Order: sequence, then C-alpha cells, then structure tokens
Amino acid sequence: MIGCTSWLVPGTYLQNARLAVGLVDYVELLVATWDSETHAMLDADVPGLLDLDLQYTVHLPLSNADQAWQAMHYFEQQDFPVLNYVLHPMNDWREYSWNDLVALENLKDVVEPFPRMVFDVGHHLLGIPVPEHLRTHVVEVHAMGVRDGKDHLPLDKESASAIEPWINERTLLTMEVFSLDGLTESLQAWRTRYA
Repeated sequence: MIGCTSWLVPGTYLQNARLAVGLVDYVELLVATWDSETHAMLDADVPGLLDLDLQYTVHLPLSNADQAWQAMHYFEQQDFPVLNYVLHPMNDWREYSWNDLVALENLKDVVEPFPRMVFDVGHHLLGIPVPEHLRTHVVEVHAMGVRDGKDHLPLDKESASAIEPWINERTLLTMEVFSLDGLTESLQAWRTRYA
C-alpha cells in the first residue's frame, strides 16, 4: 500500500485527504502537536475523513510523549480505523503504555530497536544508519528524495533504490513529501524506478 502525508497544501486534514483520493491508498495524518486547535480540527474533519475512499496512519506528536499518548487515545476513543501509529523515540516515551499498532521511527540521531519500526530513509541517509538486522521489524517506510543534505524532497531513483531493500509485500510505503507536485513526482519515480 502507498500513502502520502496530510500536508500537501495549506489547509485541514480533510482538505488534504480529498486531494489524495485516487492517488494513494492511505493518508498519514500528521498530528505534530496535541493542542486544542488540533483537537478541534480533527473533531470537525473525522466524519469527512471516514467518508473518503482512503485508509489512514497517524504520525503522533513529535516531541512530547504525553501529547503522543493523548493523541493515540483520541483516535482509539473515536473508533477511527488506523493502520499504524508512528512514534518518535522521545524523552519518557517508554513510561507510557502504547497499543500494538505503534511503530517507532528511526531519527537522525536515535535508532532504537522496537518490535514494530518505521524506516525513514532521510534520517537513515543523513544520520545514524539503521542496522540491517532490524529490517524484519519494519512495518512502514517513509520515502522521499535525499540530496545535498536535505530530505523530504520528491523521490528520485537513487532514494528509491535505498528504500527498496526495506520493503516487502506487507510494508506501508509513505511518500513523506509536503506538496501535491512533490507527491505526484514521487509516485511517478516509484512506479518507473526500473525504467
């Protein structure tokens, strides 16, 4: 399955998800922080998101374990069908009880083994490489172009070849780029990587 982020254009989760219909199988809802504004936006958008022909992953808040835990419970209480939760290995994250759908992402400066992992190619190429023995733990890959010390660029053949060994038939492949043009370019690069 191939997905994209919920930030293709400035706007709400629902506005961005509508743009993704027909292009991808799922949308990664980027919940960067858990505050009243994010909560209100999700309250407004969740019914519409459920009406779209899409599935969803959730990227939990980036730097506060308590906010990440609260966001996860929000989706659980909504009975929102989530394929995968992405969690950063931040301070105190081990003090919380995470559900079985949480996967830990490798960061540029932290690679922490976990039963379910997210392989981010940008973090891998620009920071600490993820050891190959963790490949069997990877359930989701964050795909993007990585050039000249920058990530989150449109996927290219070189970056596609770097992520290929980390993917099997069950792996979620998220194009983690932040524009509609970047998404379409990334999808084209992935589909023509052998051309």
